Amino acid sequence: MITPILIYFLKVNLALAFLYICYRLLFRDDTFFRLRRDVLLSIYLIAFLYPLPDLSGWLSTQTSVAGIVGYYSGLLPKETVLAAGSEIAASDWKETGLRVMQIIWLTGAGMLLFRCVAELFTVFRLYRKCKKITLNDTEVCILPEAEASYSFFNWIFISSDPNQRERLDDILIHEQTHVRQWHSIDMMASEIVCIACWINPFAWWLKKEISINHEFIADEQVMLSGFDKKEYQYHLIGVKHPNKAIANLYNNFSVLPLKKRITMLNKKRTNNARKVKYLALVPMAAGLLLLNNIDAMARVLNGKVSEVIQQPASLAATTVFEMETADPLPPDKDKIHETCDIMPEFPGGQSALLQFLAKSIKYPVEAQQQGKQGKVTVTFIVEKDGSITNAKVIQALYPSLDEEALRVINSMPKWTPGKMKDGKVVRVQYTVPLTYRLQ
Repeated sequence: MITPILIYFLKVNLALAFLYICYRLLFRDDTFFRLRRDVLLSIYLIAFLYPLPDLSGWLSTQTSVAGIVGYYSGLLPKETVLAAGSEIAASDWKETGLRVMQIIWLTGAGMLLFRCVAELFTVFRLYRKCKKITLNDTEVCILPEAEASYSFFNWIFISSDPNQRERLDDILIHEQTHVRQWHSIDMMASEIVCIACWINPFAWWLKKEISINHEFIADEQVMLSGFDKKEYQYHLIGVKHPNKAIANLYNNFSVLPLKKRITMLNKKRTNNARKVKYLALVPMAAGLLLLNNIDAMARVLNGKVSEVIQQPASLAATTVFEMETADPLPPDKDKIHETCDIMPEFPGGQSALLQFLAKSIKYPVEAQQQGKQGKVTVTFIVEKDGSITNAKVIQALYPSLDEEALRVINSMPKWTPGKMKDGKVVRVQYTVPLTYRLQ
């Protein structure tokens, strides 16, 4: 069984993919680095929040949306009905497959979480061990080895490489920008998303975009501080990279691809008028929210509640019951409603209805011997007092099967009648398809 959590997880990953593609197409080449940071963080918020709001109550009152829901529900795949033995086997296979997928996901997420904790432990231990000095009223940690400089939250780690001493001013401004703008929070958020969605490549690409955009922001701040652009580029090129990889959580001075950073330093500033396109994120979020609710409403409309009941072994047959509202019928002089604000309900709800049908209906032996199986559709009226009247077969299958379906429908107890908004009790037409399947 596909759980709501799994459905939510799938929707989040699909949204990450869609929004990342939109980001690449619309925003990636701009020089509005701070706006780009807002967009990248908004992608996470939208992806994780849009499946949560339930707007079905409001959308159901919109005529145009109701038409879309009806059309969309017709496009959804119908559920295949199987014999009881096959249904059980298929269900077992599905459950096994879901368990295997869950184990794979938990294993990957566990390994990544362990790596993240190990990196945090490493940087905490390094901070405690390294020598600390004050540069330009800022406390910095001197790395014991000639590594590239980096920062983590309020901690700035400066390389002990003597060749970098002449470049300390621009390195310090670069790392101070990371600290002041709390770039480490973005990196931690992207790391958590990658742990949760590690199977999704778009989650990793988003993290990469966030990281390189941080460097663009810090490089821009160095230029705004008055440093010479060419000299700064030479400093970037001259920094020696360490042999070991810098941890994913750090904001680095020069570990990321220098070609992209140098290209962006020399790129012509984007016209401010193009900032208006960043408003496109609003309709994107609204579209995802609307689509999610339309999908949920369409599945409710299309999803017929069904249950497979195994008859005694001597009969070797199964019966499938499905419940749905009536197909549109011509208006009646007695004002028989096709729908109403509060629909009629079997005592105890649909689950109780299924149990009643399971106990009451009998698969005729004659029909089994003749190999008859298929669907019998019965329509009936739920009267104002809840009684069932005018039951008739509108889709016949086989005489004994038709008769049995009518017998059971007519034997149902009184329903809770349908009502309009003003509390008026009305007569409502219902259709019940009963599907017979031989094992």
